[in-house]
Amino acid sequence: MSFPEGPTEAEQSYDDSHDAVDRAPTDGLVATVMQAIRTHVETWSDRYVEMRVEARTDRR
Repeated sequence: MSFPEGPTEAEQSYDDSHDAVDRAPTDGLVATVMQAIRTHVETWSDRYVEMRVEARTDRR
């Protein structure tokens, strides 16, 4: 059994020009909500510690 030389039909028809496109939306509702969630996750631990310290020092 012999195989043809060169690229196959599947390799010839493959278009990789869309790989360089940024698929993450930067505007819109989903992006706005995701940014708010990221900000919350990044700042939550520091704010939690601040609230705990404030709660302990206010009672004295």
